[in-house]
Amino acid sequence: MKNLLYPALLLIACGMPALADENTAWENLQNEAARLTEGLPENDQVAGGTMLSARLGEQLEHFQEFLRDHPQSPNRWEARMAVMQIVNSLAMVQEREPDMTGQAAELESIADDKEAPESIRADAGLVLLQLASVDFDRERSEKAARSLSQAIDKFIETHPEDARLPVLRMTKAQALEIYEPDRARAIFTDLTKDDDPELSGAAKAALELMALRDKPVDLTFTAADGSPFDLTSLRGKVVLLDFWATWCPPCVEEVPELVATYEKFREQGFEIVGISLDENKAAFEKFTTENKMTWPQFFDGKGWENELAKRFGIQTVPTMWLLDREGKLVDASPRGRLEEAVSAALAAKD
Repeated sequence: MKNLLYPALLLIACGMPALADENTAWENLQNEAARLTEGLPENDQVAGGTMLSARLGEQLEHFQEFLRDHPQSPNRWEARMAVMQIVNSLAMVQEREPDMTGQAAELESIADDKEAPESIRADAGLVLLQLASVDFDRERSEKAARSLSQAIDKFIETHPEDARLPVLRMTKAQALEIYEPDRARAIFTDLTKDDDPELSGAAKAALELMALRDKPVDLTFTAADGSPFDLTSLRGKVVLLDFWATWCPPCVEEVPELVATYEKFREQGFEIVGISLDENKAAFEKFTTENKMTWPQFFDGKGWENELAKRFGIQTVPTMWLLDREGKLVDASPRGRLEEAVSAALAAKD
């Protein structure tokens, strides 16, 4: 929050006492915000949470009072943004969900208000993007994808010179690649020419990944137990390709979910194929045995030089790809909602 210095003419037009009251009220709000966490007990989380909740409640009332008393204040947009931040903080402290639908409407109002400072409109637009992105990551539905795309378009329209535009265009293409592949492919292609090598490289990788949606994945290898594996033998089933390693904490943390999902859906036509980036075969075999990971596993002991990981351009683990019954990539990021993604892929048979 910033103090605003008013021109002398504005002082005369508005009346100095009213302006002084407004400035004083705004300064008090800033000071109150700065003292929010002062004196909170460090060793008593419950007491600290209660005290913080009370302070946030008071602060919320004061910001709302400011907006009622000074509806035309140049600081009104910052005050409205602050109200939403306080509401979210209160919800977090009180362990409940805030009203994100109402906040989205308020953010859209601020982002569309041409009288608002450009920086505030940008902040509101970015928060809208974050909300849309969270919805998309959670649902991966067409509705969520299009909402995210529209939020990005709106931000680009109002902030055409923003330095984050290339990254936002990348996000838009990723959201649309299932529902509007031609548009997504055109954006990815354009971004391969970007001066940022990391971004252009990501766009090239995205194009390669899109190609896997158009034809069945070709995959054959000798499994860790010595048996031959051919992905074509699983045609007619939904298959999860899991790129992982025992040295990867998130991979290890997600194993129970993998096993549970496998056991729940295997009889319905779900299979898993692991590609391990481990180097120690004994440790790998011990882990898979102890954790009942009974599905086929590829292991060549080369770590990040793993033959299949290099072939498919894998940059991080865990990476999971869900293939449909034809062996085509249907979901490139089912992590965090694996059961829902598998259920949807199985249901798509009809």
